Amino acid sequence: MLDIKYIRENKDFVTKVTKEKGFDETIIENLLAVDEERRKLMQISEEIRAKKNKLSKDYAIEGKKLKSELKEVELKLSKVELKFNELMYKIPNISAQDVKVGTEENNEVIKKVGDIPEFAFNVRDHLEIGKLTDTIDFERGSKVAQSGFFYFKNDLTLLELALAQYAFEKLQKLGFTPIITPNVAKERNIVGCGFQARSEKERQIYHIEGEDLDLIATAEITLVGMHTDEVIDVKLLPLKYVGYSSCYRKEIGSYGKDVKGILRVHEFKKIEMVVFCDPEQSDKIHEELLAIEEEIYQELGIPYQVVKMATGDLGNAASKKYDLEAWMPSQNRYREITSTSNTTDFQARRLNIKMRKNNENVYLHTLNGTVSTTSRTVIAILENFQNEDGSVNIPLALQKWMGKDKIVVT
Repeated sequence: MLDIKYIRENKDFVTKVTKEKGFDETIIENLLAVDEERRKLMQISEEIRAKKNKLSKDYAIEGKKLKSELKEVELKLSKVELKFNELMYKIPNISAQDVKVGTEENNEVIKKVGDIPEFAFNVRDHLEIGKLTDTIDFERGSKVAQSGFFYFKNDLTLLELALAQYAFEKLQKLGFTPIITPNVAKERNIVGCGFQARSEKERQIYHIEGEDLDLIATAEITLVGMHTDEVIDVKLLPLKYVGYSSCYRKEIGSYGKDVKGILRVHEFKKIEMVVFCDPEQSDKIHEELLAIEEEIYQELGIPYQVVKMATGDLGNAASKKYDLEAWMPSQNRYREITSTSNTTDFQARRLNIKMRKNNENVYLHTLNGTVSTTSRTVIAILENFQNEDGSVNIPLALQKWMGKDKIVVT
């Protein structure tokens, strides 16, 4: 969240950037009105306490009266603070100065890397390849769970595990601590990381009925949440984690597109980087995370483009965000495959994560970056490395984990 003092002192600017992000800018005016009422009640409460403390035992009647007044004021204050906190959580992070103002159409393609493959045969999509190689089973996924769930079988099971082993080996060499995280988190962690939709319709989180638990949409939530309410010595920073988890999103049918295949599904595996750092380092580290993602997809041999997101496509928590979009031959276009975001101190304020620097506790910065959403990376591999007979060449970087160089037709 933002600092309320900053919002008070920069009302017009915060209103402007909130609107540019696609959120309701009238919240700022409402928040400041509630904040003013909250501060008045806090002052009244303090004045009553001061009067009460000055009274001697000889003024018992006066003391009872003040006690009653204080109880009434504190009841009002608790209600006002609930409203205040509710509004504070609805205000998005400030966009970085070099982020372009606009919506999805204004996202900037920074560069394109890799040659788009040319095929001398009719290109198959990943579903057709999955059937030919007996590696994807949607029918049984729907039978056992529901539409939007699937089985990976045979060589795609091995391919997903190979992607994880390849990524973890690389990231561990770069100083990342490997983590397998829980697949659930408390609501505080979900909201604390900024997964708060602009409307209930857009909320893509599964809630566990009767529990203060949600299924996570990304390991970012559980990795950032590891240090909730902690103060980290600046000498330990940057703290770098790479996490592996299942992820759950109510995506199928929500947007009326991408419902075919495994591009947009309810459950998938994800490999996620999270970094805690000194605010002075976060811009540099953000570029490093992007470079890691690029190196991985270059080594896999998958053509991609880097896209810098405009304000309206940043979401709630990100101050700045890059997407990597992989070439998908069956769609004849690039599609999002990974992203990396600098969330500055937005998540740290919500989850009370600080660093100890110069004998002072101050909020640190958090960043995240997706190494691989395994379902989408699998699509890119199947389609870019397909052969005329339906078989698929395995990227050289993964062959040592697979123990073979090709997924064959059964």
